[in-house]
Amino acid sequence: MRATEFITEAPLQDYVPLGDFEKKGQFNPVDRKLITHPVTQTKAIKFLENTPYNFRLFFNNSPGLRKFKEYGAINPNEVKNIFSKEQADLIVNRHENAITIVFIGNTGDRAVMMTPWVMAHRFGHAITASNRNNYGTSRGNIADPWNKAESYFFNYINKILKDYYNKSAEHRYTNTAVNWNLQQEYGAFFNAIGTQRSSRTGQIKRPYEFMYELFAQYLKDGRITLNPLPVSLDYGRKAWGRTTKFMRLNPELQNDELLRGEASLELSNVLSNLFDSVLRASVGKIYIM
Repeated sequence: MRATEFITEAPLQDYVPLGDFEKKGQFNPVDRKLITHPVTQTKAIKFLENTPYNFRLFFNNSPGLRKFKEYGAINPNEVKNIFSKEQADLIVNRHENAITIVFIGNTGDRAVMMTPWVMAHRFGHAITASNRNNYGTSRGNIADPWNKAESYFFNYINKILKDYYNKSAEHRYTNTAVNWNLQQEYGAFFNAIGTQRSSRTGQIKRPYEFMYELFAQYLKDGRITLNPLPVSLDYGRKAWGRTTKFMRLNPELQNDELLRGEASLELSNVLSNLFDSVLRASVGKIYIM
């Protein structure tokens, strides 16, 4: 299948497979069929219908592009240096007022199909890849909208764990709000408060992945929805059939359902506003993912 352009109405302005999707390339056979199927395009349109921003999605299966995976934001001249003239023209034209993402394969720790949710999740990775390329670290510019969202999120979570569950530990590093000594606590807590599928099935094990999942939820729903703070959590490696760690909400707060709900609602509302700033700053950019 040669490059075919599907032009749609906003919020999905373009949905364009590039290269030959009948041959082996950047995408596996399952994803090649999925990307080119009209149902996937329809689902992508519906997925983004709650966002006011225009998106342009490209999927490049051409050979020789592997080194550009997770490259991040790129300027139009660089696009012309990487892709063929025909492909570069399609990508660059009309990019000024939209968020343009070029997917080169489907890379991740778990084998997951290229669904609209995964596209949104991977977009979050593309944003942090841009920061890493520009500043040497994905968190090098504290004024960056994503970094501001991340800093707020983890500082808020750290305060909740400390003030409500008496869970705190000395940071291993000083240049990030993430406390890696609390990684198990993060995972248990994020699986409890998250309403998306990965939390419901207990798949969140790394702190940053929850940020990407919440970003995907925001793109889909136009808002973030979280469960109230849990009263108790058991987690950690099991011994003799029992978990070895637990978190318990402070006794004076356990019966305060209003407070538990308000704490999650505050996080949802503020992070939703911060993610809107992330999208606003992404308009006019071209991301290679």
